[in-house]
Amino acid sequence: MKFFEKLSQIDRRWIFLLVALAVIVPLLSRMGLPDKPGKYSLQLFEAVERIQPNSQPVLISADYSPSMMPELDPMFRAMVRHCLARKVRLIVMTLDPTGAGLAEDALRQIAPEYGAAYGRDYVFLGYKVGAAIVIMSIGENIRQAYPTDAYGTPIDSLPMMADVRNYADIPLVVDIAGSAVINSWVIFAGARYKARVGAGCTAVSSADYYPFLQSGQMVGLLNGMKGASDYEYLNQQRGYTSVPRVAGKGMDAVSIVHLLIMGFIVLGNIGYFVAKKNAQPK
Repeated sequence: MKFFEKLSQIDRRWIFLLVALAVIVPLLSRMGLPDKPGKYSLQLFEAVERIQPNSQPVLISADYSPSMMPELDPMFRAMVRHCLARKVRLIVMTLDPTGAGLAEDALRQIAPEYGAAYGRDYVFLGYKVGAAIVIMSIGENIRQAYPTDAYGTPIDSLPMMADVRNYADIPLVVDIAGSAVINSWVIFAGARYKARVGAGCTAVSSADYYPFLQSGQMVGLLNGMKGASDYEYLNQQRGYTSVPRVAGKGMDAVSIVHLLIMGFIVLGNIGYFVAKKNAQPK
């Protein structure tokens, strides 16, 4: 009993040290804790699975900034790998001025893994200002918003864009964002132009989009680092990639820290009740 009493009086610096170790060790090692993909992560993955190879392209909008990279960049990279591994053509754009460099860097790293050729397997359209206007312009004709790609090449000269006019020629639109721009994609691309919309968002904002999922206005959602880890896991399970799971490591650390904190809460409460019982007059 004295053991539990002492735990309630432990120096908090020891707790901070244990929490730090619980974060650092999983990030430096490959623990590979089991992952059970969530319902909405699986729905988005299966939506991509149903698209025929070398047919109509998926549109991904990388609407996130460097401050959101830990949660959103892994899910963007996982989706790019999924599409390129299945020979699903890919259109990438961004409505965030700082997202262009992040998306371009990811494409340059991942495309060689699958022998993907620019203009045939994927296209990078770059950044455009005016989210709602750009989204609606694509609904009329993608050339209104992007007459050229990010490098100044006319859209019509890119082979994979020859038969792409608007959302009717794009079987899936996915917005990966840490802001409310997801709402614009659902309202304008989805509700107005009948596009099938999926999304990836930071964990703190995920609750805002469950009504869209429940109403069928979104086909799936990647929820923060957990959603990114789910997608990485599904990619590896299907044999689409063998690269280390970045978000998976992050979720290992999060899981260990949560277990540690829960353990401290339980032991702390036991120590409190033991001390209270011993303090009662006999």
